[in-house]
Amino acid sequence: MVEVEDYLFREVRITESNAPKFILNGEEVDIWNGELSSYHSLSVADYVRKNLLRFEAKGIDPFSEIIGKKAEKEMLKNALLSGSNVLFKGMKGYGKTTFSKAIAKLLPDRLLAVKGCKINDDPTKPVCFSCKRALLEDEEVELTWVGRKWVRILGDPMMTTRQLIGGLSIQKIREGYDIDSPEVFTPGRILKAHRGIAYVDELGAIPSAMQTLLHELLEEKQITTPEGDIIPLKIDTIFISSTNPANYRGTADIKEPLLDRMEEIFIGPPETLEEEILIGLQNMKLKDGPIIPDWHLRILARTVRLARTHDGSRFASRIEVEPSCRATIKLFDHVRASALRANREAIILADYGRNYENIKLGMRSRMELDYEDVSKDEVISALVEDAINRTSMEIYSKIPKGEFGGIMEDISSLGEIDVERVEFSDRENLFSFINRLCHSPAEYRSALEILLESLRRCTGMVTKVDFGKYEYAGKAA
Repeated sequence: MVEVEDYLFREVRITESNAPKFILNGEEVDIWNGELSSYHSLSVADYVRKNLLRFEAKGIDPFSEIIGKKAEKEMLKNALLSGSNVLFKGMKGYGKTTFSKAIAKLLPDRLLAVKGCKINDDPTKPVCFSCKRALLEDEEVELTWVGRKWVRILGDPMMTTRQLIGGLSIQKIREGYDIDSPEVFTPGRILKAHRGIAYVDELGAIPSAMQTLLHELLEEKQITTPEGDIIPLKIDTIFISSTNPANYRGTADIKEPLLDRMEEIFIGPPETLEEEILIGLQNMKLKDGPIIPDWHLRILARTVRLARTHDGSRFASRIEVEPSCRATIKLFDHVRASALRANREAIILADYGRNYENIKLGMRSRMELDYEDVSKDEVISALVEDAINRTSMEIYSKIPKGEFGGIMEDISSLGEIDVERVEFSDRENLFSFINRLCHSPAEYRSALEILLESLRRCTGMVTKVDFGKYEYAGKAA
């Protein structure tokens, strides 16, 4: 008989020849042959590698939910195939968490585990102490199914050893506590990621002492307890972490020994306006509702991007913390919510708010200025105006020269135009151009408005009476 304390240090491997009877759903099962053989024994890295190669053979992108980022995906695939841990570095809101969740999808949707195990141990490669004892000493061991694991560990400067690693006490065993007792073994967040993906969100926020423990656990497969005891814990996980760039507020240095055990991949903002729009649409909370026409998608996404690129906007250089893709997502949500409340079929400029309140709602908390001699609201308003100007130029440039005169004649014949009420379908030149802008008749009124707004901004031949109301002003000077 093995001494209880020996289970802490002994490496146990269960094979068909030394295995107990396995019970699943009340029936004895053979886990070594047939379908069940695919749900145990392989490591997390093995499962990920196997599925990555399967996707590669079929020419399928394993990270299809991530828009763009082709180079980053290629680096990640190589890192995972080589069994490496990964550090995603970049500003908040650019997809670091999404990448980590996509990695978890390379694991089987379920695995066999020892029933009742606090960390869902593999019945052939037990790590926890009570599972080792049960698999070596008991005649029967009950199994269960567990779903794929993605465990998020939030970086916290106040994090304790117990929160991160758990309670591990050899002294309590020596005092006679049962090996299953919470006094002896209570797994922390990193141990709960056994047989899954451990995602540390903002690794730089974790205290240096906790980073040392992580390094010891990942590299040496052991933990040094506060009492000085060394306990082997050969947990099976891929360690994925994220951090913001150095010197970003709330970010500390990551200890070099831990950094040396990870492959760093930088995750930046979307490269193109089109990618920004796709990310926004894909991640909206308000999935259904009034249409957001292309021109409004471009204005809203461009507003956010202008805050990042400092591309000619009057106040953009004052932005110290730039808005991420989450700002784009929320702008799409807010204007759709406004149109839904107004019972409109498609978004119009009124859905931005009379003073762009709905845009400010989505951006205020997601950007910071270098100092406060101008307000965020002033900066946001300037960004929106710039985005509307640029999109208006795109709309104006679509008007064929040969059709411009006819379109302006139709506009002049309408008098004061209320875009939500006017009947314009019998104006052949105007209607023909608007129809070409739209994907469906539901967008017609929104298209009329953006055309009138574009003519106002680019030619001065149209004036704005109020939100959604315009009139012909005559020939441009």
